Amino acid sequence: MQSNFKSKVAVIGAGIIGVCIAHFLRKNEHEVILYDQNEPGTQTSFGNAGLFANRECVTANSPKLWKNLPAMLLSKNGPLVIDWFYVFTHLPWIFRFLRNCTTARVEHIAKSLSSFSSHAKFAYEEIFNEVDVSKYIVHKEPIYLYESKELFEKDQYALNLRKKYNVHFDIINKEDIAKMEPSIEPIYYKGIVLKGESFTKSPIQITKKIFDNFISNGGHFVLKKIDSIFRKGDSLFLKCNEQEHHVDKIVVAAGVWSNILARTIGDNFPLDTERGYHIIFENNSNLLAHSVGWAKTGFYMTPMEDGIRAAGTVEIAGLKKSMNKNMLTMIEATARSILPQLGKVKSQWMGFRPTLPDSLPVIGESQKCKNVYYAFGHQHLGLSLAAVTGKTIRSLIENKPTNINIEALSPYRF
Repeated sequence: MQSNFKSKVAVIGAGIIGVCIAHFLRKNEHEVILYDQNEPGTQTSFGNAGLFANRECVTANSPKLWKNLPAMLLSKNGPLVIDWFYVFTHLPWIFRFLRNCTTARVEHIAKSLSSFSSHAKFAYEEIFNEVDVSKYIVHKEPIYLYESKELFEKDQYALNLRKKYNVHFDIINKEDIAKMEPSIEPIYYKGIVLKGESFTKSPIQITKKIFDNFISNGGHFVLKKIDSIFRKGDSLFLKCNEQEHHVDKIVVAAGVWSNILARTIGDNFPLDTERGYHIIFENNSNLLAHSVGWAKTGFYMTPMEDGIRAAGTVEIAGLKKSMNKNMLTMIEATARSILPQLGKVKSQWMGFRPTLPDSLPVIGESQKCKNVYYAFGHQHLGLSLAAVTGKTIRSLIENKPTNINIEALSPYRF
């Protein structure tokens, strides 16, 4: 019997990236099976600060890093904390990252990311025209605050990059900030408002709503871990629990675990892990109106459905080490110094961001195994770039031209 589907596609990974890919493929009448060993949206996608950073172009790579590196490396409570034993066992990745911190490379990264992220808002609009998430999205622009004049001046390079690549922001003074967020302690010098951005009160609900729509439109979800990918002749298979499943095409969107699958077909990427943390404080809906970032420690405080979430920071320590209590202590102490009225801590969380040495995602087809596609490594921008990634993967699978330039995101750029 002739199938009505264009092709049978397995999407491995049910975070926000995989769910958006599945949405766009199913919408174009592919048979789509989404696989994950965890429930959709419950891993890395669950714990972010909730920002839709539509045109972001600034990453961890910076030519200023060299000057600040000694202080950063010794810091126990800054925005970057490093486990030295882990670093010494992963030196090739660190060297690759540092090679991407020259002015020329950072310019290339910013231009490439800006080119890709400029499509993010429109791609989400396509989803949100069909999936109603309006009660979870707040159309208030995030604020990013600088504790001192010195910090503000140190950040001029990043601000100039944003200007260059059309990331619009307004600089605001102490009086502006006090009017916008009267509950915040006046321990800041200046801030910026990121124009045209918004945030969600519940990242998990965004993922779940898109996922539920995918299922109601005939998509399938299998709660299982995929062990490997392989070919037999011209046929493509997944292996899971010793069982083989034949599919036409495969998308690997498994975040930090993507390389495990890539290696089963002969690919190998310099993919590593950034551990991100969050704390949720008991709800006080009147304390914050905007998502507020704090430059000194690199995290945001966002008013969410279940409380105020302080989320962000970077720890380089791999997948196996237990939660770093110092990071959580630092986040709580800093958050309370900015917002003394914060209530009790409701919960603490740690997740794993997939990160590559140039902070750009990997999006493209495998050269080792035809009809296998990659979509991972979105680092801090998974939520922001999920929809445009979904559209891009659909175009690649259907071999259709697109106005989205992904040349700089090639799996084989390393």
